[in-house]
Amino acid sequence: MSFQESPRAAEEEETFYVHCRAAYLAVFRSSLANISSKQQLCRVLQQAGRNPSHATLNKYWTNRTAKLNFDDFCEILKCEKKTEEIDLMRAFKKMDVNGDGYISHSELEMALTTRGEKMTNEEMNAIFSLADVNKDGKLDYAEINHLVIGQNGIMSTPAVSCVIRKIKAVGGIILTASHNPGGPNGDFGIKYNISSGGPAPEGITNKIFDISKNLQEYLICPELKVDLSKIGKQTFEVDTFKPFTVEIVDSVEAYAEMLRGIFDFAALKELLSGPNHINVRLDAMHGVVGPYVKKIVCEELGSPANSAVNCVPQEDFGGHHPDPNLTYAADLVNTMKGGEYDFGAAFDGDGDRNMVLGKHGFFVNPSDSVAVIAANITGIPYFQKTGVKGLARSMPTSGALDNVAKALKMQLYETPTGWKFFGNLMDAGKLSLCGEESFGTGSDHIREKDGLWAVLAWLSILATRKQSVEEIMKDHWQKFGRNFFTRYDYEEVDSDAANKMIKDLETTMFDASFVGKKFSSGDKTYEVAVADNFAYTDPVDGSVSKNQGLRIIFSDGSRIIFRLSGTGSAGATIRLYIDSYEKDPQKIYQDPQVREMRIAQ
Repeated sequence: MSFQESPRAAEEEETFYVHCRAAYLAVFRSSLANISSKQQLCRVLQQAGRNPSHATLNKYWTNRTAKLNFDDFCEILKCEKKTEEIDLMRAFKKMDVNGDGYISHSELEMALTTRGEKMTNEEMNAIFSLADVNKDGKLDYAEINHLVIGQNGIMSTPAVSCVIRKIKAVGGIILTASHNPGGPNGDFGIKYNISSGGPAPEGITNKIFDISKNLQEYLICPELKVDLSKIGKQTFEVDTFKPFTVEIVDSVEAYAEMLRGIFDFAALKELLSGPNHINVRLDAMHGVVGPYVKKIVCEELGSPANSAVNCVPQEDFGGHHPDPNLTYAADLVNTMKGGEYDFGAAFDGDGDRNMVLGKHGFFVNPSDSVAVIAANITGIPYFQKTGVKGLARSMPTSGALDNVAKALKMQLYETPTGWKFFGNLMDAGKLSLCGEESFGTGSDHIREKDGLWAVLAWLSILATRKQSVEEIMKDHWQKFGRNFFTRYDYEEVDSDAANKMIKDLETTMFDASFVGKKFSSGDKTYEVAVADNFAYTDPVDGSVSKNQGLRIIFSDGSRIIFRLSGTGSAGATIRLYIDSYEKDPQKIYQDPQVREMRIAQ
């Protein structure tokens, strides 16, 4: 099937197809699925912002049509004009006969049963019932435009993703410093998540940026005072929206409800507050996850109140850097070294990253963390119900997850850095668990990294296996081997010099004689099996991401990776990742830094 393509500038094609795919996946699990009915065609067109009439649907779905595929859908969208907000407002005002800002049942009946393509009373009543969300007997524009905010303006990034998916919002805006220093003189970012709950892809964010450059004016409502502390709906009279509704919701409850359906809370409560409970220390680093830790881990699961620290969110994170690693969570590390606590964890500013520690400060590398969760994943109730569809890691992350996937015969995906690549796989039903070396772990329960979810996954493993963090980790290495992993960041490097270094590396690596070359480090010899610049073809939509980093892969799975980022006035950053695999049981307990230093030399 083919339809005439409207003219479209080449630079808009990428954004167009991103929108097409987002609309398609809102209705179907995969872009490979077919549209099999006129009703499905109508739904997916509406998801793409079109408002198809019966005539439009009959134009594309005739008596001889059996199915349409994703490409057909894209062709249709090129021919059909998007319904803009101004068009909706114009239509709304036409039906709002008395101009009171509402459409009554009688006004809608007159519009739908006497004008244009006339509907039956039964059809009209069904539409009115669906659209009248608050069942007050009338429709208002606020039931199309509805703003939901977490109580006191606080909501973690994972919770935002959860709420977007739960209420089927068109998207969400997150104001965050993430894992960077915050406050008046600190970092601040504006992030947009789409209807799947995941970060907006580049095609959308680039379009937003392009539009922002052409804005001539914007309207504000300085008199509109919203009480962020009061749960419930607050209604305001605003010229454009009559009325404008702001709904304040409990920041924690929807997220907590989701977690109750994922984990065995009874087993976790026994672990944290039963007769043989373990002692935990959780550091929220004055980020937004503090209230979640307090309500879920302390109040609901029974861990003592003093087991959670720095749980009051502060705009400057208490003057600290809210990045959960050995450097910035040093207070937690030192506390754990005392031996009083069996399990420790730290969270970043917006709650999507985490660090796990065992007794005496035993450090769990993020790459190992996701591998251990994968190896024990079937012990978590959520995955007992859904099954394990696949595992994924970002390319720089160590191969520890690969070892688990191979041993347990699970599908593994290696993606570029960026959570959007995981989201594509999840939306297509191909991925259950994923992680990255920068302290991010998550699953398909939402479309973001999730720090507290990862910590509860670890606690679930402790509850099931009745072992310490260190014992679990060492048993894992004995079974799957160990990936000694280290990352080095060389910041503010001269851009020209950095680019020259990468070019020189490419010249050496891409020489035909390089593959097969052997390098020795101590008593170990590494033979080059692959040398390339990583490229990724998305198995869902076929998009290709090139030049993602130089990889030297050795025959035993060990790797050295170089990535260059940033070429601004502050210079470039060169990231070096060293991933050395060891399966000899006598060597898996070596000091990672010493071992990696030998390899680097």
